[in-house]
Amino acid sequence: MKICIFLKRICSLLLLFLALTTTVTAKNRDLNAVTITAMQVDNAENPLGIDSRTPQFSWQTAGDLRNIKQTAYQVIITDAAEKLQLNEGDIWNSGKVLSSQSSGILYRGMPLESRKKYYWKVLLWNNNDSGAVISEAATFEMGLLYQSDWSGDWVGFPSGWIGKVHYFRRVFSFQKEISKARAYVAGIGYNELEINGKKVGTNVLDPATSDFSKTIYYTTYDIKDFLNRDNVMVIAVAPGWYGMPKLRMQMEFYFTDGTMEVINSSSIRNVTLGPVVSAGILDGEVYDARLENPEWRLPSDTIIKGLPNQVWGVAPVVEAPGGKMAAQQLEPVRIVEAFAPVSVKEVTQGIYVMDAGQNMAGWVALKVKGNKGTRVTLRFAETLYDNGLVNQENLRTAAATDVYILKGEGEEQWEPRFTYHGFRYMQIEGWPGKPAVDNFTIKKVRSDVAPAGQFTSSNDLLNRINQMVQRTEASNLHSIPTDCPQRDERMGWLNDLTVRIEQAVYNFNLHRFYAKYIQDVCDTQNENGEITDTAPYKVGGKPADPVSVSFLLLALKSYEYYGNTEIIRKHYTQMRAWVDYLTTRTKDGIVEYSYYGDWSPPAAFGAQGHSYGALSVNTPGTLMSTGYLYYSASVLAHMAGVLGDVDDKQKYEQLAARTMKAFNDKFWDEQKGGYGTNNQSCNSFAIFLGAPDKSKLPRVVANLARDVKERGYHLTTGNLCTKYLLEALTENGEAETAYKIATQTTYPSWGFMLSQGATTLWERWEYETGGSMNSHNHPMMGSVGSWLYKYVAGILPDINHPGFEKFTLHPYIFNELQHAEASYQSVKGTILSSWKKSKGRLEYNVTVPPNSVAIIFIPTRDVKSITEGGRRIKDIKDYTFLRMEGDAAVYEIGSGVYRFSSKW
Repeated sequence: MKICIFLKRICSLLLLFLALTTTVTAKNRDLNAVTITAMQVDNAENPLGIDSRTPQFSWQTAGDLRNIKQTAYQVIITDAAEKLQLNEGDIWNSGKVLSSQSSGILYRGMPLESRKKYYWKVLLWNNNDSGAVISEAATFEMGLLYQSDWSGDWVGFPSGWIGKVHYFRRVFSFQKEISKARAYVAGIGYNELEINGKKVGTNVLDPATSDFSKTIYYTTYDIKDFLNRDNVMVIAVAPGWYGMPKLRMQMEFYFTDGTMEVINSSSIRNVTLGPVVSAGILDGEVYDARLENPEWRLPSDTIIKGLPNQVWGVAPVVEAPGGKMAAQQLEPVRIVEAFAPVSVKEVTQGIYVMDAGQNMAGWVALKVKGNKGTRVTLRFAETLYDNGLVNQENLRTAAATDVYILKGEGEEQWEPRFTYHGFRYMQIEGWPGKPAVDNFTIKKVRSDVAPAGQFTSSNDLLNRINQMVQRTEASNLHSIPTDCPQRDERMGWLNDLTVRIEQAVYNFNLHRFYAKYIQDVCDTQNENGEITDTAPYKVGGKPADPVSVSFLLLALKSYEYYGNTEIIRKHYTQMRAWVDYLTTRTKDGIVEYSYYGDWSPPAAFGAQGHSYGALSVNTPGTLMSTGYLYYSASVLAHMAGVLGDVDDKQKYEQLAARTMKAFNDKFWDEQKGGYGTNNQSCNSFAIFLGAPDKSKLPRVVANLARDVKERGYHLTTGNLCTKYLLEALTENGEAETAYKIATQTTYPSWGFMLSQGATTLWERWEYETGGSMNSHNHPMMGSVGSWLYKYVAGILPDINHPGFEKFTLHPYIFNELQHAEASYQSVKGTILSSWKKSKGRLEYNVTVPPNSVAIIFIPTRDVKSITEGGRRIKDIKDYTFLRMEGDAAVYEIGSGVYRFSSKW
């Protein structure tokens, strides 16, 4: 055995020596150097507290050379930094793998251990024969992998203080030096941990929302730097979405002498109420500063005189919520932006209204000075009455009101901790004196996902529409993709998500977010395969409307955009069960039930007197449901192919074919030359599905375009088919028609929303402010956002080469647009597509990230006129000419920065 270990080390050292002899290092780097960046484990850099037993590894390649392509990689993982320096790889050494894959690399080493920290690096080889490139060291630390790792019970105070924020407190001390300290915290609905008077971490509204009876997320914190010899921990637990505060946590302390100590929730029994008098997601937060207790921060229990007493109770063990403990691996909710309001104005005596300048999700921090007991009330709303006061009618039962009661000790600063609001305006009542702009700081609060895309063009209307879409998506990312951030709802609706996914992906990196959310959907599934309209399930139909292909698209788009195969593998059985369930609801191939269909078209096309007027009267629900069964079966067949399941691939291809035949037999109207009622929704959806064959397609497109033009380039579609309308027209010779819809400024249109002062998307095409269904921050109508990236800028992934291993650059050059530019942060690196008309030529600048290949459509009216970097393209050997297609020359190009010019 010792000889084998010795030989293994010799081989590892030899491999390292060979690599280093031809390695590009920081010291000898030149313009030809290739470096490794963005090293991630489970899509996070140096993550703390993950619980996947087979995590995924990814990285990006950076370099200035063109046509950089990874040819091989080697992942090395150890449990000690010094071993990594020796290249030992005792936990996992993948060996040299001949592959260009740089994302979704699945761990295949020794069993990973709870709590353990691992060190890793990657060696890369590429096609420029410059030798191996060795990354810097990176780390990842495991959380609690097994339910048995949890030693503490759930505690709470269910017999009293109903709906209140509970404060749990524990004093502890050490006589030994600490080498490592971790806190694993699951306080539901929301919690905030303080040690020695300092907040631990930057998370807010933590942990992530879930069905607590199925999955409960915990957060891992490194708390070593918060500790002294004598310590006090206070954790506030608010009702949140759970309703009754419950706490499960454990702190683990490791000492330099090799011993450890655990403090868990079973020993955290001191509980009381505090200055957060009440806190609700929908209603807001009441904070009484007079109830603050600075002595809580003293590491002593002498402040508690007998237990229990009138102030402090003993927290009993409570019934467990029932869900499996899981590490919170998506980005936490955080304050992501802070800014000053546009104005604060007095609208009537003693009542002021603050204008944030934009609709958003978050809260307001204040600075105030006044007498003890002064009560300041803040009411949040999206719109105003004519008299200037806030209009909260569309919030329905949500009070959306914060209250701060002063302690009267000079300038006081406060912001809420356990609620958030969707608002543009805030009404201020009871303010001591006259408030000013600098008394307030507006804070945007959302899941801290990284921005992914940027878009700009010569048409400011398109830029404002894009900003409106981005703001709306940002306002509705709170560990689930909510439908709205303001009223008494804030649910993850799957029908909306069906068309939201792409517009969201182009704006934000949602790799981890969607991996979490698909589990929320799975948690709604019953033994029959039925899922529900919302996840976590709160309201809506059960089973879900058949339009909820978003369940499958969460996996497919994560595969297509991020190269994540494992999300398909992990959830394939549940996705298949949903499709199988839908087939049981068919007769002669037609799905017989529908709730929403193409929801919320313009009012003239909605049912009057019921369903909020949002149910389409001209788009048959069975057409939508059957079309989505076809789409679901097709998506599932593709994913079966990805997994190598030949039998399932064939089975669901056949189901898709049968469903498409039934769709055509039922809904094709030969006389009209269209589908269903021959309206925009029916025809655009049919085109998207590929329903019309070559003989039918021209008639359907002509009908669709004619209807749009006859209506003055206005749409009649709802939340789903608006996406398909723009795409069907653009891809079938009517791009200018699609452009005129997108840039329309009269009702119904996105431009109309902007003309009425909108800064985020509305739930309806109409401007409505009363109760009922009138959200002014609703992303379901935002599919124009993905159209801007996919067609105006032309950045398109290739599902047959996932994770942007290969992708397409195919911009449409619209008559009324002078230039357009978009960038997208892909898993391979930055992609840029930028075109501009200039004196009879088209300048087209693109960036293809290393280890990627692009199929580029260079717009031109004369292929011989194309130059790149001032040279005729035919004289450059860096490209492969593929074909002419329409007004474009199609080439295949490798990585690099390119500046094309052509006659236009």
